Amino acid sequence: MKGIDNRSLPERVYEYILEKIVTGEIKYGDNISIKEIAVELDVSTMPVREAVKRLEFEQVVYVKPRSSCSVRTPSPKMIQQAYDLREVLELTALTKSLGHVSAEAIEGLRDIVDRMRSLQKDNSATDHEKKAIALDHEFHSAICALAGNEFLDSFYRQLSLHVNMALIHERTFRKLEAHWPDVHAEILRCIEEDPGQAADVLRRHFSNVTDILQGEET
Repeated sequence: MKGIDNRSLPERVYEYILEKIVTGEIKYGDNISIKEIAVELDVSTMPVREAVKRLEFEQVVYVKPRSSCSVRTPSPKMIQQAYDLREVLELTALTKSLGHVSAEAIEGLRDIVDRMRSLQKDNSATDHEKKAIALDHEFHSAICALAGNEFLDSFYRQLSLHVNMALIHERTFRKLEAHWPDVHAEILRCIEEDPGQAADVLRRHFSNVTDILQGEET
């Protein structure tokens, strides 16, 4: 990891692995090789082991012999409970921010929606669904960030680590794909033009996803 501050190396390695899990680049059940991560980042195995030990303590991974570990797979109940809590966090962030969302934040959300629309038109794009997952995660993280509350952001990220957007998205995306950009565009429109309806639109979006998740359990 060239150019990194050695004093915070384990923390940086942790953040690197965490980001891969949250975005779905590393999926539940996947093996994580400590040696491969060390080579990839051009560091020794020691800071990688420290990062993995922290992830093990947080019950995100379980360590296996021969310098590897696996990402824990959440149960359907855990997925639903985590998603319910994510809804609470995003609705809280949205409610607290309505009426004073900055122009910069609006433009950031609009840029994400524009990229969603462009991706939808290009079904032949390489890693289409992976890119859609990343954009979906980016949009909902931006909603949470509207509150300007670092504690809320940190909690949301930890929750996404245990049940990330990739897992939710891969179970629901094909059923919601046709209207996927439109739903997020409507959330943005309400934030900008009709704040009184923004929470209801976001709540309906969560409800649609919840219905699909619960339908899979029956």
